[in-house]
Amino acid sequence: MADNDRYITFIFDQEFSLMFQIFGNTPNIFLLKNDEIIESFKSPDEFEGKPAPKPRQASVAKSPNSDDSVKRVITKLDPKFPRHLIPLIIYEFGLKEKSISEIKEVVDSLIHAMLNRPEFRVLENGNLCLIPEDLLPYGNLKVFDDVNDAIRFAYYKSSYQRRLESQRQSIRPRMEKMINKYESTLQELQKADKGLKRADKYEKYGHILMAHAHEKKAFNDSVTFPDLYSPEDEVEIPVKPELSLAENAQYYYEKSAKSKRNVKESRRRLGEIEKKLDHLKELQTSLNEVDKLYEFQDWYKNHEQELLDAGVLKAEAAKKAPPYRVLEIDGYEIWVGKNAKSNDQLTTDAHKEDVWMHARGVSGSHLVIRMDNHKEMPPKSTLLKAASVAAWNSKARGSGLAPVIITKRKYVVKPKGAPAGSVRVNREEVEIVKPQKMSS
Repeated sequence: MADNDRYITFIFDQEFSLMFQIFGNTPNIFLLKNDEIIESFKSPDEFEGKPAPKPRQASVAKSPNSDDSVKRVITKLDPKFPRHLIPLIIYEFGLKEKSISEIKEVVDSLIHAMLNRPEFRVLENGNLCLIPEDLLPYGNLKVFDDVNDAIRFAYYKSSYQRRLESQRQSIRPRMEKMINKYESTLQELQKADKGLKRADKYEKYGHILMAHAHEKKAFNDSVTFPDLYSPEDEVEIPVKPELSLAENAQYYYEKSAKSKRNVKESRRRLGEIEKKLDHLKELQTSLNEVDKLYEFQDWYKNHEQELLDAGVLKAEAAKKAPPYRVLEIDGYEIWVGKNAKSNDQLTTDAHKEDVWMHARGVSGSHLVIRMDNHKEMPPKSTLLKAASVAAWNSKARGSGLAPVIITKRKYVVKPKGAPAGSVRVNREEVEIVKPQKMSS
């Protein structure tokens, strides 16, 4: 610490003085008489009558050890070494590969140069630097003859850059988050073609079962028949004992058709997401090229609607927030009820082709997957993720596994006079999933 520890004192006549305590988190101003506080700007009751604060003792330098990071080694060798230059020093001198004694040698040489032959440089990144260019060959914005001019320029330059960066950071993190979401969705959708293999397998099972549907054969959970496509081989097919062979064949034909529809829907969404991702990356590139405040303002004005459409910006007052939580899974918008009244509103607002979910046999939130009027179902992986969220938002949260009802909104009916949140489901499928939390 400097000897005065960021205290500045103005001394007046009659033994009065005014002390400014310039601390980042605890600044204050003290009026002193004979080195005693008679008034303070903050918390006067706490300080009046007490002696003036004294500078803290200088911290004792600590010796670096082998477990310290390179940055920690440098700050232990000299706590006053300019921290904003440390990353440049580490890179330029390859300090990550050097021993503590070698790092000390470099640091000592740089400190000696700053003390004995400083150059008053403002670097391209806006930082002030006293290290001569022959030792740290990093590009300059400007070089000065006087250190005060360099400090003044660096301050205004950094203030300007901070304002610009603050504007960009109001958009950049959300843009990066959306890009990551789109890329994650693409990875999932690109796996959709595996569904065609399942569709072929289900169709094959259907053909084999139908070929033997006339046989009076007892079976339990599976049957084994010759492979129609390779008669020397046999195929074991899982079946439902309560159904006949013909009904099991129809079950597999329906599963095959459903898998093909899911693949078709995934391919359609794949094209949409790819276009959105490409456009968002173009916006990201153009944002990174903005280096002046007025350019940012023009950029924002020109792209505001695109950012709204991409979900990067939120229309604060354009639309009242819904009374339920809105999430996103694999590019699909998800609604999750907050309470009974919210569940009612969610189910009322949902379109008839939206997918509706609820943990079976326990109270909990209604969940809806928005389908934009498409009759297809989302991919199975998306359904299972959403079902896990529905289970988490229910009394089944603490269970290892929980059954979840999955159906279309058009099969969900609210009986007349029923309490808030109560519905009747006329057609349902059930998936067993692990309850899992998903943040908005």
